[in-house]
Amino acid sequence: MANQFSQTGTQVQTQTQQLSLQQLLVSQLTEMPVEALYERVDQELKENIALERDSSEEESPLSSADGDATASAESGDDDGIQSYGDAGDFGDALLAEDYGGGASSREERGGVVGEMMSFYDQLEEQIGFFHLTEHEEEIIRYLIGSLDDDGLLRTSLQQIQDELEVYHNIPTSQDELEHILSTLQRFEPAGIGARSLQECLLLQVRRSPDHASPLKQKLERVLTEQFDNLMQNHWDRIQRSMKLTDSDVARLQREVRRLNPRPGSSMGEALGKSLQQITPDFIVDTDPYGHLTLSLNNGRIPPLRVSEDDLGFLHSYEGRDPKTLSRSERDGVLYLRERVEKARSFIDALQQRRRTLTQTMKTIMQLQHSFFESGDETLLRPMTLEDVAQRTGLHLSTVSRVSNSKWVQTPYGIYPLRWFFTSAARMQDGDEVSVRSIKATLQEIIDAEDKRHPLSDDALATQLQRHGFDVARRTVTKYRIALGIPVARLRR
Repeated sequence: MANQFSQTGTQVQTQTQQLSLQQLLVSQLTEMPVEALYERVDQELKENIALERDSSEEESPLSSADGDATASAESGDDDGIQSYGDAGDFGDALLAEDYGGGASSREERGGVVGEMMSFYDQLEEQIGFFHLTEHEEEIIRYLIGSLDDDGLLRTSLQQIQDELEVYHNIPTSQDELEHILSTLQRFEPAGIGARSLQECLLLQVRRSPDHASPLKQKLERVLTEQFDNLMQNHWDRIQRSMKLTDSDVARLQREVRRLNPRPGSSMGEALGKSLQQITPDFIVDTDPYGHLTLSLNNGRIPPLRVSEDDLGFLHSYEGRDPKTLSRSERDGVLYLRERVEKARSFIDALQQRRRTLTQTMKTIMQLQHSFFESGDETLLRPMTLEDVAQRTGLHLSTVSRVSNSKWVQTPYGIYPLRWFFTSAARMQDGDEVSVRSIKATLQEIIDAEDKRHPLSDDALATQLQRHGFDVARRTVTKYRIALGIPVARLRR
């Protein structure tokens, strides 16, 4: 009985580890944009003999979505969003003149496509993902500007507090800086805002989807208890101290190599995105009745299935006594069973990715319905990662991965999903509006001003107040600088 209990315990532990590995696979596939996903699928097809293209499944340019996604779209959608599955082969050559009016018209709507984005710009774009006050935004922008090129913060919080109070007249405290820094450390990629290499690596481990797995728990112990030995590559000392097996050491070494000591460098000094390089992951349009439609761009990804020949082969061995099999037959069955299970896991992960992306994008469309109907960015409402996570029931980190790496094609242009996240500002009547709405109105006011007598920031604040926005002159100055608009005397 004790022996059976021991075996059962081992089986339960193995199942838990497999579940963690499956969660990790789903997380990795969810984060991938469509072109990277195609490369991963192609690699999996080459490496796994039990995974094959399903030539019997013909997909139309707009095929039905998964059952769950379709049901939610048709029965529970008050906004009239119809959901479709895959948008055919848009992958290699998406031309602007065919979808949304070309680069010039997109530039008129804010220049999201084709712009050069620095490492700091990419971090500032993520500010809108979180519920922050205007005061907190000012501090987090200063923290971003204080990061080194590798994404680490080596300036002490005491020095940052002094600089904010003395040079920028922004009062703060150590506790507040710690709290806002913890928010910055939730930005992508994991490790941003760490104050040391050790903290940087720990942030990455704790942010990983399988952080509760035995392997990641051991890795966290290495980083916290054996960091000096790790830096000196003394794995023999680590092994003795933690009583690790050779297999444990080998796996931990692989995990350490996957960590990035310079998360800022992974974002690039300048990320140039041209229209030809962008493949949207979502297609949003309207049907003949004026309802919004959503389809996933499946690119060149083929439908997949588990090999029927391999399933048939395994089925032929079911019920046979393993003792009657030769060693080569047992090895062959075990190997093939492993390949089949891996193929099933990969297909399941792709389906989970599709459901997660559909769920996230539908929620964004519901929250920003007015924009998707009109293309008017002044109608964007405040929206954060927490808003989408609460509505979808997805984990905050999952919504972050989807929103930080995906693009959506609309009739008005192609946008990164993170563009739809924007922090809140208040109207004079107490209602909340998005900061982007204020910036768009500010741009309109400046475009319409008399160039012989351009408006000062005080005058711009007055104009915005007449539009109902509760803004001070200092706020106007900040938004004007963010828009790249010079002071009044240089606008003549």
